[in-house]
Amino acid sequence: MKIQAVFIDGFKNLSNIKIGFDNITALVSLNNFGKSNVLAAIDFGLTFMKAAMEDKADMMANSSLIPINSSMYGRNYKFEMEILTELDGIEYRVLYGYEFAWKCDENVEPQIVSEYLKIRPEEKGQKYTQLIKRNSQEALYKSSETGRCSSKINTESTELAVNKLRAYDEIFYADLIKKMNRMRFYMENNLDAKSFYQPDPIIRKGLEDLSVDVESLPRVIYQLQEKNPNKYALLKEVYKDLFPNIEDIIVKQYRLNGGDNDKLPDDVPFIIANTIQVLFVKDKNLKHPIDFAMMSDGAKRVFMILARIILANERNVSLIAIEEPENSVHPSLFQAYIQIMSQLLDDCKIIITSHSPYIVSYLDPSWIHVGISRQSGIAKFYTLKKSGQRLLQQDAIDFKMSMGDYLFSMLSDEESNWEDYLECDVCE
Repeated sequence: MKIQAVFIDGFKNLSNIKIGFDNITALVSLNNFGKSNVLAAIDFGLTFMKAAMEDKADMMANSSLIPINSSMYGRNYKFEMEILTELDGIEYRVLYGYEFAWKCDENVEPQIVSEYLKIRPEEKGQKYTQLIKRNSQEALYKSSETGRCSSKINTESTELAVNKLRAYDEIFYADLIKKMNRMRFYMENNLDAKSFYQPDPIIRKGLEDLSVDVESLPRVIYQLQEKNPNKYALLKEVYKDLFPNIEDIIVKQYRLNGGDNDKLPDDVPFIIANTIQVLFVKDKNLKHPIDFAMMSDGAKRVFMILARIILANERNVSLIAIEEPENSVHPSLFQAYIQIMSQLLDDCKIIITSHSPYIVSYLDPSWIHVGISRQSGIAKFYTLKKSGQRLLQQDAIDFKMSMGDYLFSMLSDEESNWEDYLECDVCE
């Protein structure tokens, strides 16, 4: 499923955030503004959608996420996503969203107050068909292609209809419901990736196969080599493009004497494998290959990110978030790094955050969402309009500055005039 946009409101300090996704989307602002909150809100929105009903109730009572700014206190959490997906050979545009009331105090019970699912063929002139329509009193769904969205479905106050409909195999959009419940989001914020390169025979149940978020990267790379050698070769090639001294990436499997799972209780959430995998790197300046764990933190993190981008389509990951990618790679390689990430993407999208003027200079201006606040403590992000993109580049040249330096000089100046640049009237 190709995620096209998300809308978020009522989460920490976020107010009416609409993010439209390019292959790569960048959230740019001064430090400590709210970029990470946007990523957390997207993660929360997708996690909530798939969580068990009991877990949903706990999530709706999470006091660290409830807006506490005086102008937002008591505001409901709203989440909407726009998706492109193929069903029966036809591409459809899907709108799905929900809203719930936080448990702001002991006398208030959290509840879902609205939910909707709309779909239309991705052809000019087509209208949306409503498949789910829910308010605080009732939930309705469309039970047949020719009928209306008027069939009742019983849902608890902390249960989404999109979860309940997973059991309705007979509805004509059952495949869509299943796809939505399998959507995944991965957030990469590990500046120190060393632990992911340690050989580990302990495998969490359910994560035995290729996965984008397992903790033992050597095992994942070994499986990739065995099951999809073409993608393994691609991973090696793009990594060597970034690090020309690297001649080869080698992954080996070693057998252990242990791995006797018969002695473990059935309810233990892991198994013990009888093999471990070790990842090696051959550098042309070194006589022998070395353990990948001995590489620099940046080199390890870049390889891990590239591996997860390549694996994304294997595991239905729709969006990968990368916080501060400039901490992973030498400045001279960053432009190539961004280009390689963009070229590797298929259905998956990438969203990055940065407060670095340097990184902005290597981004397409159309990718950038600028964090501006005209109300104390409230975070909002705005895109650059097309004329504003050209103006930003030209003004930077006129002031003999890089685009990144010029943009951040404006962010640092509270008197900056943004109307000519952004898709908004931020002075309202």
